[in-house]
Amino acid sequence: MHKRSNSMEQVDPDEVKLGDTHKHPLGIIMLYIQVGVGMVFAIGLAYFLLPRVLEDTDTAFFIGNIFTIASVLVAFIVLTISTIIYKENRIIITDRNVTQVLQFGLFSRKVSQLNINNVEDVTAIKRGVLQTFFNYGTLNIETAGEQVNFHFSYCPNPDYFAKIILDAREQVLGQFANDDDAQTVKT
Repeated sequence: MHKRSNSMEQVDPDEVKLGDTHKHPLGIIMLYIQVGVGMVFAIGLAYFLLPRVLEDTDTAFFIGNIFTIASVLVAFIVLTISTIIYKENRIIITDRNVTQVLQFGLFSRKVSQLNINNVEDVTAIKRGVLQTFFNYGTLNIETAGEQVNFHFSYCPNPDYFAKIILDAREQVLGQFANDDDAQTVKT
């Protein structure tokens, strides 16, 4: 997919990109496993039941082969589309903004941008053995007021990205504090 020059995903020339990540591959691997198990079960069931229903075993196995080819083709298409959609989810962190891109379907996407000044709290959550062992989890970015909070599941190394966001927030708040001090001294 191509990037447009006026997209919120683009980093402005005066911004510094601090981090950029896509979702952890383990999230899509679980879908691959589910589809694989479902296919094995469906194809096995077809080859087991068709010879019992049809009297001609050659016809039964021909229909079973057609069913197998169709199942593999459909599974391949579904997994390809799912992988494309999954890989388009990302979070971009700059010294001034956090941009979250959520792809819901081939033609459904949500891009949200949050100014680093509006970040109230950042939490990295890892639950369970898989998340701890493979170092992924959920990155929650909480905002002040009525702005929508960001929840980025399957975030690789969420502790690292939480620290980047909090450090950027501290940097911006420190600049505001220094600006206030400079204005106080001038008056």
